[in-house]
Amino acid sequence: MLDCSGANPWQTRTSRIAFENERLRVRVDEVVQPNGQPGAYTYVELPDPVVAIVPITDDGRVHLVRQWRYPWHRNSWEIPAGRCEPNEPPLPAARRELAEEVGLAAERWDELSQSFASALFAAPIHLYLARGLTALARPPAREGSEHDLIARAVPLSDAVAAVIDGTIVHVQTCLGLLRVARLLGI
Repeated sequence: MLDCSGANPWQTRTSRIAFENERLRVRVDEVVQPNGQPGAYTYVELPDPVVAIVPITDDGRVHLVRQWRYPWHRNSWEIPAGRCEPNEPPLPAARRELAEEVGLAAERWDELSQSFASALFAAPIHLYLARGLTALARPPAREGSEHDLIARAVPLSDAVAAVIDGTIVHVQTCLGLLRVARLLGI
């Protein structure tokens, strides 16, 4: 129904890295735009993919985490998520993030999609549904930036309502919750 194929209408003339550290790279490309005019396209690359997990209990509750998001100057309710470590495949990273952030392991993993958060970011997001959840006896330690993290399980329908009313604003969380709700018929 929706076809994403087609020729690339952009031409890249030059590409340079304007800034780089261990977490990200800012790239500036001199381009010829689809209208034939010269321009520049600036975007952020992450060196490793991102994973996001929708952990659902057998009774239809989803585990969310609340964390202060420094650039937004506010708390945000989100599904567990994080970056892959260098050379770490997405599924093991998803397992690690679920353990670190929520203290859970999952028996069943389904990849829901690969997506992107914005045209300003070249960072694939691997979205998973995790089921058959069990609490870990000794969850791994959280990163320093995650010590304010609060975990809570809520009915999936309540989480979807929070997406619709704008309480949940984190893009990968919105996408994950809506996909899972549709998948499960909620």
